[in-house]
Amino acid sequence: MPRILLLSLLLTLGNALPASNCEEITIPFFTEQVPIQYQTDLLQIPRPEMTELGLRAYFRQMSMTEYDVLIRSLQQARRAFRLNDWLYYKLVRQVLMQIYGQHEPVDRTLSAWFILSQSGYDTRLTYFEDEAYLYVFTMDEVFEAPIIQDRGRSFINLTEVRAGSAQQRALYMLGFVPNPDGHAFTFTFKDLPRLRPMLKRQKVSFFYHNEWHALEVEVDENIAAYMEDYPIVAETQYLEVPLSPQLFQSLIPPLRDMLKGKNEWQTAELLAAFTRSAFEYREDKAYFGYSKPMVAEEVFIHPFSDCEDRTALFFQLAKTLLPLPTLVVAYPDHLTLAMALPPAPGSTIPYEGHNYYFTDPTGPVRDHKVGQVPKGYEQKPFTVLKHYPMSGVKQKK
Repeated sequence: MPRILLLSLLLTLGNALPASNCEEITIPFFTEQVPIQYQTDLLQIPRPEMTELGLRAYFRQMSMTEYDVLIRSLQQARRAFRLNDWLYYKLVRQVLMQIYGQHEPVDRTLSAWFILSQSGYDTRLTYFEDEAYLYVFTMDEVFEAPIIQDRGRSFINLTEVRAGSAQQRALYMLGFVPNPDGHAFTFTFKDLPRLRPMLKRQKVSFFYHNEWHALEVEVDENIAAYMEDYPIVAETQYLEVPLSPQLFQSLIPPLRDMLKGKNEWQTAELLAAFTRSAFEYREDKAYFGYSKPMVAEEVFIHPFSDCEDRTALFFQLAKTLLPLPTLVVAYPDHLTLAMALPPAPGSTIPYEGHNYYFTDPTGPVRDHKVGQVPKGYEQKPFTVLKHYPMSGVKQKK
């Protein structure tokens, strides 16, 4: 983020807020130091009894504080850094961690419930004995996270969003709904946040037409940090996260130069050669110990990647270098792509009047040929997860 913008943020907040009982802190947030202001009366609201009446009274008492100072400061930072909903929630958690100091986690959970409600989201609160859990309405597919249903809406547990398959306890749900018309919380990354990049130069080599080709690229390691504890969402959401400007500018031009004079089939072959041979393959659970879907840039950051990750990278490359109608194809244990290449011999998927040819981004490792069903999957059933009329363009209904 430009330093001028940060200075402007500080000056705007400083000029807009009263001095009495106002504290200013600086929050480390990835590569940035974020200025946050709040009124201390927020901290004077005691932890309530974990009952329907106690929690209603807590929200009412919080509403009588000058909470808008903190909300305004958080929203200003959100706009300045272009944070999506998940990163905004992470910023809220970072702020509460600092201002609540040695308080118990339940105090931060209750405050986060209040802040997200006042930030415009439709929230729910569940509780039992001395514990509380924040839920928020979402329309996204989220996996391995506790979800409840209420009034025809799905609510995800943000307090334990990576709880996995752990046994869930019986909890009370608070009958009080602070913001019933609140909007949905989304995990979509339409654009990367405008945080100062953490750049690293990296050399990659790939095998194409019986020789190795070397490239040197620049990646933003911040992106791996953004995704480190990201909830597990639908596979296609990872595909749609764009490359950082630095990786785009260092990778796309040399690939485009190599593609001069090549037709669409030859372009697909070169891109497949790149995603198949430039990176070491290993499944998530073998390396990370758990499911870890990646966005395209992470393939350059982590030492290993699998089919889902290569598919995300191929998709991002094709979005610029081969923008043809594309299918995302899922087998029970494999993710791949098929594209509406010009008619030629090969294995196709008929879809809405067009034939789509497999362009598997994962293998064989030193084979650039495309147009065939991935080896070992010839007789296996598959599902078309999503259709892109052109890579990166809104899904065709």
